[in-house]
Amino acid sequence: MIYTAVSGLRNCSIFIGHYAPALIAASQKKAPGLGLLFVAAQFADYLFGVFLLTGAEHMRFLPNSDSLIPVDLYDMPFSHSLLGTVVAAAIFAVPVYLYYRKIAAALLAGAVVLSHWFIDILVHPADLTLAGSPPKLGLDLWAHPAAAILLELALIGAAFFYYVRATRPPFRQSTHRRVFILAGVLLALQLVNWFGPEGSDSTAFAYVMIAVFSVTALLAEWAGRGRRPRPFRRQRFH
Repeated sequence: MIYTAVSGLRNCSIFIGHYAPALIAASQKKAPGLGLLFVAAQFADYLFGVFLLTGAEHMRFLPNSDSLIPVDLYDMPFSHSLLGTVVAAAIFAVPVYLYYRKIAAALLAGAVVLSHWFIDILVHPADLTLAGSPPKLGLDLWAHPAAAILLELALIGAAFFYYVRATRPPFRQSTHRRVFILAGVLLALQLVNWFGPEGSDSTAFAYVMIAVFSVTALLAEWAGRGRRPRPFRRQRFH
């Protein structure tokens, strides 16, 4: 069972890099909570997991592939088309607005959902579409593992740096300990994603992906609870 769970995580496409827009958005005034934004960042993959389980979308594993993520995501017309992602962003933004009653919160959440497609196109081979049918798009950085790894680490590293600088912990906390714990857990999960055992069961893949993303979102909610954007300080010139 443990092997199945780990191998399911092995193929979760670009993983922690998707959380970079969530961290940037959470640093803004009137932003939703960090946990909700983590869900937004992976909402397209949540949908992909559901569509895999229902047979609406399909994938296959590529054993002994040289690709960093050895999967063929050959049928994702709904969850990973640009049109589908735009629709998903709009759907996600509606309950955010109803809950927060802030247009800014809904727009930030929707933008984070939409960012998923634009990050994916950098690393995926030609398996993304504009509206569910060819042409298929993707720059395929997965075929160049060193470049893909550097991109992912740069995205999430810069985003965490910005988040720590742009927000302050609750008054009862004097450190960024929770944020550092979140970063450490994400890095550990990413190492499994890159170097863990390869998967072979798309059903296990879908369940593990949904579970990991949900636990990660709960951890992000804990890490970001009570944090507030730092006040803007206007520079004085003499």
